Amino acid sequence: MATSASEETEVIKKIAALIIGLFAVSQPLMAQTAATDSDIWIVYDRVASDGRPLVIFARTGNIRAQTLLQNGRATVVACRADAKDVDGNGMPQETKRLYVLEDRLADDPALREAGMIHLASVTGQGQRRIFFLHPEQLDLSQILQATPISGYSCDAEDVPDRLTLSQLVTPTAADIQLSGDQSVIFDLGKNGDDGSAARRTDFWFYGPRASLDLLAADLSTEGFTVERWLTGPDGVVLTRDMSITMSTFRVLTPIIVDAVQKSGVDYDGWETMVIAHGSTQP
Repeated sequence: MATSASEETEVIKKIAALIIGLFAVSQPLMAQTAATDSDIWIVYDRVASDGRPLVIFARTGNIRAQTLLQNGRATVVACRADAKDVDGNGMPQETKRLYVLEDRLADDPALREAGMIHLASVTGQGQRRIFFLHPEQLDLSQILQATPISGYSCDAEDVPDRLTLSQLVTPTAADIQLSGDQSVIFDLGKNGDDGSAARRTDFWFYGPRASLDLLAADLSTEGFTVERWLTGPDGVVLTRDMSITMSTFRVLTPIIVDAVQKSGVDYDGWETMVIAHGSTQP
């Protein structure tokens, strides 16, 4: 069944909230920068200058946003959590409370008419920062005053350092793929599969045969074997026995993306069986 853009965004927000919760017991991740080619929202991780984790919920591939990032104005609404509501990793709790303010700012008719666009929300260091782009100066104070959020203190200010902002909210190819991995794992969880049981997982690649040979040889050192070759178009299915958890993919996906870029082939994702909790059978 098809889903609307708002429903897809809501699922991504749920994934973001799940990741924020997991940082209470997990370690922060490093990432770098790249670009996308379609208007989508994704979730990925960064490490702040103080070593604490950040979770970025970012719009990617929107041409108007990219133009405004270069030539427009940027505003950040910083919502700082009460100290008692921040965990040991600097992650504020109950960030769902902020969705009302976030959505009101993004959907306000006057602000939309003025060309304002929600670029990203960054959670960590005891706060959630909501970034907006717009052609001209805008005053957000009335909406902030009319939408108080329990446990948070919010204010707005200009963002003069556009380069740092761009680096923060621009995902790498690995970030984008990991976001897709996370969505599939999220769906597995809804079907009672926590991903911990090892199972055969197939990975699909397309390109010239010589490039695919290079890829298969490169990934063989990571436990991949050739399951079958494809024709029309040319491709290969590589298989690997593995658990289906984000900790696995956070290690594996950057390796796959690097191998794909080196060999010049296309990566078309992966598929696996669903194994319900407590079972070893699909």
